[in-house]
Amino acid sequence: MANVNAAIERLKDIRVELDESLRLLGHDPEAAERQQAGTAQRMFLHLQDIQAVLYQEPPNVDYAQRLVSEAIKFCKTC
Repeated sequence: MANVNAAIERLKDIRVELDESLRLLGHDPEAAERQQAGTAQRMFLHLQDIQAVLYQEPPNVDYAQRLVSEAIKFCKTC
């Protein structure tokens, strides 16, 4: 059991070393997670805008099509 605990502790140390190495190379996993969340939030808001335009009386189909095109371009850049 002592060997298992020692191996677990060593793996934790390796994980910390790897995370630090990645940060030194310019990759911040926490920032990447925040960016991903921000991207999802922006897409959600964009979809809400499209939905609102389509539910107008009368629906503004041309504007909705432009919003969809912008959403597709945005998704391709992510």
